[in-house]
Amino acid sequence: MGTPIAVIGAGNGGCAMAAYLAGRGAAVNLCDLFPQYLKDLEENGGIELTKDGVTVHQTLNLLTTDVPAAIAEAELILVVTPSFTHRLIAKAAASALRDDQIVVLNPGRTGGALEFLNTVRKEGCQARIIVAETQTLIYSCRRTGGASVEIYGIKKEVALGAFPANRTQEVLDALHPYYPQFKPAANCLETSLSNIGALFHPTPVLLNVGRIENDPRGYRYYIDGITPSVAALVHQIDEERLAVAAAYQTPVLSAEDWLRQSYETEGRDLYELIQHNEAYFEIMAPHSIEARYLTEDVPMSLVPLSELGHIAGVPVPNMDAVITLASSLFHRDFRAEGRCAENLGIRGMSREQVARFFETGEA
Repeated sequence: MGTPIAVIGAGNGGCAMAAYLAGRGAAVNLCDLFPQYLKDLEENGGIELTKDGVTVHQTLNLLTTDVPAAIAEAELILVVTPSFTHRLIAKAAASALRDDQIVVLNPGRTGGALEFLNTVRKEGCQARIIVAETQTLIYSCRRTGGASVEIYGIKKEVALGAFPANRTQEVLDALHPYYPQFKPAANCLETSLSNIGALFHPTPVLLNVGRIENDPRGYRYYIDGITPSVAALVHQIDEERLAVAAAYQTPVLSAEDWLRQSYETEGRDLYELIQHNEAYFEIMAPHSIEARYLTEDVPMSLVPLSELGHIAGVPVPNMDAVITLASSLFHRDFRAEGRCAENLGIRGMSREQVARFFETGEA
């Protein structure tokens, strides 16, 4: 039997990762908090993974809704869920975590590793675990049926950082046999500030609300939904993100350079790079605004980016505008319920103190 690995989350990314790892010889325990996501997989006896036009059946070691059972023997715990569930999973896992286990959030969005570790500590867990986060999901993929998933593209490089930063290499060593694409980030501040989902998700959904609600046929999210004007506003938000990163002396790629590094795509600007990215061609837009592109990426991505900007004294008016509009649209205060400074435990810190916290883990 291969290396025991727990994958938490049976959605698009979780099923893709579980099937891929099983195909590489790992003993994969796939866990989801909601049994309906596992029912068809149980009946099928595994996952049908399609990649490069070829479909292969992959058998898993265990399918369960019990987080402690899934992680009991696992050396690696790969959390592949929307970031608003990270707190729930941390609470469920706290009693079963043991020394030297590695938890990787795929992706962490912004502040994910910090939130996860803070939660397990509040639950009384003192195990010497390593918590890491990736800058983005390594796959462009979709669960195409109850027991099937398709990988459309695999990113060439994905940054990964651990909390604290001196544990990053241990995580990379454990992942390397399966995912050599993961590369070291300076720390989790770098992965948090490199959150491309904060750019590519909330703004295009907001600017296509009418189309999402009125067009039953749907549309291609990136190719049809990100027009030159939409791309121009996304670019402005990216400029704010880069300014925040500069204030923390954290090197991050622009959205344009990230696309060039992650995919085989070319173009003079953000719009052309997206339009020429084959991995985006078939990805469809959500059929409702009740989608994680807003409900996850505003409170868990844009809010902490904005908060880091405010702490550093960097103006982020476009980020703040998207947060305000999304909050009004849903009649919710996404800033208060999301990863604000208070909820991340960095309220009252200076820019220098926040930077040191991400580097050393010491407040």
